[in-house]
Amino acid sequence: MLHKLKNWLNPIQLPQSDDFIRRLPSLVIGEGMLHRGNITLLEYAIQHLPEQGSVVEIGSYGGLSTNLITHLLQKYHKNHLLFNCDAWIYEGYKDHLGESGPGIDGRDDVSRTDYALYLKNAFVQATRFLHPQRLPHSFHLRSEVFFQKWQQNSPETDLFGRTVTLGGPIALAYIDGDHSYEGAMSDFEHTAQYLVKNGFILLDDSADHLPFGSAAMMREIKQDRRFRVINKNPNYLIQRVG
Repeated sequence: MLHKLKNWLNPIQLPQSDDFIRRLPSLVIGEGMLHRGNITLLEYAIQHLPEQGSVVEIGSYGGLSTNLITHLLQKYHKNHLLFNCDAWIYEGYKDHLGESGPGIDGRDDVSRTDYALYLKNAFVQATRFLHPQRLPHSFHLRSEVFFQKWQQNSPETDLFGRTVTLGGPIALAYIDGDHSYEGAMSDFEHTAQYLVKNGFILLDDSADHLPFGSAAMMREIKQDRRFRVINKNPNYLIQRVG
């Protein structure tokens, strides 16, 4: 969701030894969209990835988390493929109140369509610039369509002009798409269908204090015997155990 704000109070300290991660928020659009606690959780998950499976990211925005994940895969010498998708649809702060117009928040002269295209182009440009030798397989798709194609083992052409067959096991999923209960649950269940044993899911905006549907869903997942909580920081990283 393009309108959500993150809690940046008392941010998690970044690893002092990794200057690229410290620099990344100033290189790529989306600093306010990636909680710093997620960086620590992603780093742990990637360090401990199962050998089998791909990495899947639901929700790409301007490419900050995509380039972070790619950097961490390279840093820890992981050869897992990265697949991601985003619908690139702008949602305003007051859309849920029925107060939506053709422009972005407070700016009728900047259209939603143009802004969404700007973000998509920024994602492509940043990823080409920072990781030209390790581009992800990125798709302009809603997550439900992405998972439908994943289930069908469908050959698709990504944003970088390469054809790849979707599908197969998943070792890590970073779910940062629709934060409604229904949307987050759909993304979670689709991911869980393919998640290998000891594979990880990081669910954004799942912290206990947040009002999002993804946080409400997390309270249910904690009772799911297929998974265990690895850490919360303050969002939850869980691992498949059965």
